[in-house]
Amino acid sequence: MQQGDYISIIIPVYNIRQYIVQCLESVVNQTYSNLEIILVDDGSTDGSGDICDQYAMSDRRIKVIHKSNEGLVRARKTGLEKSTGRFIAYVDGDDWIETNMMEKLHTALVREQVSIAMCGRYEDTGNVSRAVCQGIGGGRYDKRGLLEKVYPRMIVNGAFFEWGIFPGVWDKLFRRECLEPFQMAVDDALVMGEDAACTYPALLNVDSIYILHECLYHYRQNAVSIVHQGMDCDSERQSFMLLHNTVRASLEKYKDIYDLTSQWEEYLLFLMVPRADALYKDMGKLDYLFPFPEVKRGSRIVLYGLGTYGQRLYKYLEKTHFCKVVACADRNYAELSKQGLPAVPPEKITQYDYDSIVVASSFAESRNEIYNFLERLAPSEKVHLMDVSLIKSRESLKAFGLASDMNM
Repeated sequence: MQQGDYISIIIPVYNIRQYIVQCLESVVNQTYSNLEIILVDDGSTDGSGDICDQYAMSDRRIKVIHKSNEGLVRARKTGLEKSTGRFIAYVDGDDWIETNMMEKLHTALVREQVSIAMCGRYEDTGNVSRAVCQGIGGGRYDKRGLLEKVYPRMIVNGAFFEWGIFPGVWDKLFRRECLEPFQMAVDDALVMGEDAACTYPALLNVDSIYILHECLYHYRQNAVSIVHQGMDCDSERQSFMLLHNTVRASLEKYKDIYDLTSQWEEYLLFLMVPRADALYKDMGKLDYLFPFPEVKRGSRIVLYGLGTYGQRLYKYLEKTHFCKVVACADRNYAELSKQGLPAVPPEKITQYDYDSIVVASSFAESRNEIYNFLERLAPSEKVHLMDVSLIKSRESLKAFGLASDMNM
């Protein structure tokens, strides 16, 4: 192995004993074998670090770093600092990758002579796997292409909310010099949006990228109930303040390349709406359910969707009795039920007496798919999607602390 002429794959590991073997097997068995595999055990207490050591004993490409728990950002930085490869990739320790992912990305990167190559992902929940490609068409983009076709929709691809390029660092292969300064500049204290804080400044500063219109990364979405978990509103507000301020300052530095400010604000709203119970000032004083203005206080509702947004909304409603939830429907009801969530098959909502069906999805494409499905089961006037104009209104921006004359 010539020093530097290989891919360094950095894998942060923290208390993921039940998933780490699948992750490591997918990495060590890559068809592209010229790898340096760096496992950063971020203070695991469940034996994950021991599994990493076992793999290192049988594969000389693996290096294990054991450290105290300091969070994902610091773990990624530590791995990057210890890596020596010319090319850098990340894999989260509870995910896994297709066997040919590194070969395909490396081939594209070298053949097309670009700074970053990227692919799509599978979103895996239990036995359900959904393929999701980048929102911008496949192929090579030079700087002119980036300026004309990518940057104008890089974060927000038209509708609220639809990705242009995913913020994740883990569906991409970077040339080291195109990643390192931006990863090292991310604030260690970020606990949400940390990928975006690295990826978008990096993309602004490269000369070319290649988008592979193929899904090669498996992003595990754990259907773990948050219904019984406590929420610290002050901590969430502080986390968003940090994310808003640090990334906005970073993007300000590169406004001469392209101004992403408005897209960044919309991305923040996308993150904040599912957490409105903690972040929207005086939400409980509204006479309607934010952001569903036609769903009034005291309504009997069917909550459709039990992802992070739906679970959180369910908890809020159960706690405040703002509306009465008569049923929770989700296509992944079987897996969610195993986690103790009150999920029923969508087809069963006709059995319930309700005033409104509330579609708890932040993604435009999913909302439209769900609406088309529900048209066959319920009167259209009873099906309520989030009101995007309300989300973006001056009133909402102020309530979220995003208006220029307000502080979060």
